[in-house]
Amino acid sequence: MQGKQGWLLLLLPLLLGMRDPFKVPESRCPDAALSQWQYAGIVMGPVPVGIVRDEQARWLRVRHGETLPTGGRVAALNEQELVIDTLGKCEPPLWRWQRQGTKQHEDRDSRTAAPRQPNAGSTSRSRDAGGR
Repeated sequence: MQGKQGWLLLLLPLLLGMRDPFKVPESRCPDAALSQWQYAGIVMGPVPVGIVRDEQARWLRVRHGETLPTGGRVAALNEQELVIDTLGKCEPPLWRWQRQGTKQHEDRDSRTAAPRQPNAGSTSRSRDAGGR
């Protein structure tokens, strides 16, 4: 009787579908994918929309509170930062991205153009307007 109980105890985890205690558990966290994301910025409107480039170089539009394909949820969204709550799947539970843009475009957009003044006193203009 003792021999049968010993085999039953050895086979019990297999029969119940338990995982191998010596095997590293699979992670439910999509950290490999999330680490490749890039936050490009936000489009302001009645509902602000964040623009994100995912690990497959696809552009995603995300909104505050929206559930993402990775299973996380958009916790915060503003001009400078995107925060994703992984809902307890990852450590740390909140992933943050700072806005990334190309410096040349940011410089171009931030320049202020000097107001153009008409050449009222130039000789070429006064000659044309002088009514020859």
